[in-house]
Amino acid sequence: MKKNYILPIVVLSAILFARHSSAQTTIRINEVYTRGVAGNLDWVEIYNTAAAPIDISGFKIYDAGGKTGAKTKKLFPAGTVVPAKGFVVIATDTATYAGDQSAFGLGSGGDSVWVENAAGALLDSVYIPALGLDTTFARVPDGSKTWVKTSPATKGVSNVVIKMNEIYANGVAGALDWIELYNSSAAAVNISGYKIYDIGGQSGSKGKKLIPAGTNLASKGFFVVIVDTASFAGDTTGFGLSSAGETVWLENASGVVIDTVAFPAMVKDTSYARKPDGSNAFVKLTPTSRGVTNGTATSVKQTGTAAESYSLEQNYPNPFNPSTTIRFALPGAQLTTVTVYDVLGKKVATLVNEVRAAGTHSVQFDARGLTSGMYWYLLRAGAYSEIKKMIVVK
Repeated sequence: MKKNYILPIVVLSAILFARHSSAQTTIRINEVYTRGVAGNLDWVEIYNTAAAPIDISGFKIYDAGGKTGAKTKKLFPAGTVVPAKGFVVIATDTATYAGDQSAFGLGSGGDSVWVENAAGALLDSVYIPALGLDTTFARVPDGSKTWVKTSPATKGVSNVVIKMNEIYANGVAGALDWIELYNSSAAAVNISGYKIYDIGGQSGSKGKKLIPAGTNLASKGFFVVIVDTASFAGDTTGFGLSSAGETVWLENASGVVIDTVAFPAMVKDTSYARKPDGSNAFVKLTPTSRGVTNGTATSVKQTGTAAESYSLEQNYPNPFNPSTTIRFALPGAQLTTVTVYDVLGKKVATLVNEVRAAGTHSVQFDARGLTSGMYWYLLRAGAYSEIKKMIVVK
């Protein structure tokens, strides 16, 4: 169920949805799983490459049957919104909503999938090869042109599980520059043969620093690459980092670039880090110990209390200064976002952007740095959305 609220037009236009036409170049089929069984059906993941959410209500997804007219095309339910740089997953081989009679399914021996917008314009298509039971077909990195068979599945989250997580570029003798890698997946990943490099490696004027054979990165674990020196026997790349800022690249063993970071100038006691680990949000911070979590962007608490329906509670306290708690409930696991906007519709914070389990949840919002006034906070979970206002008083 989706709740609708009457808001100022400027807030609606800036907050809730980008226009359908903008999806023409930003909506991608991002990952496909074709070996589903009861309880774990086939699915297709959609990714939004844009920096604003996209409403895909009325968009259609289909296989060859839908393309030829032998079957109907599966509609995305009303209220379906793909978050900025985010994901929506639609199950196949089953009705997604009341009245869905498309019978859209995926062939495990290979199949094709198309996505079109509400006006019937084709947005994206892909041919999926035969896949193993534990394998998906995915774009790496997300939204790119490169498709690969991958395992484990990354349903509803980034297909890139190995990322540069923290960068320190003001090293001295005895405490050299370093780059920390992070594995966001639920399984260990062998990163033997991965390469990391700066503009010299990218242009070919220097070699690319190679991750040694036998390097396994544990689930939710870290691996630190020391630069400005040989990381292992035979390393002569001369890979270093400039404290004035530069760009670094990470590629996998197949030579596919899976992460790129342009870090700014940093002073001696500052690093550039993803917070929380593996996210898209970079911040300057006092360097954490190498190989240690960068912490969370917000304080998030999850309880085991069951929830029978979606709900978004009024924040407490309200009005508040400087922090308040927002509580919400989910009846099932969903890709969930909680975002905060000012009265002009400008996004000022993303508090949650991940798959959350069924149950009640709470998130802390710190308004330090914001001016007094009214703000809106928006919950999106699957096809459900709800928005409430809160007041900062200083």
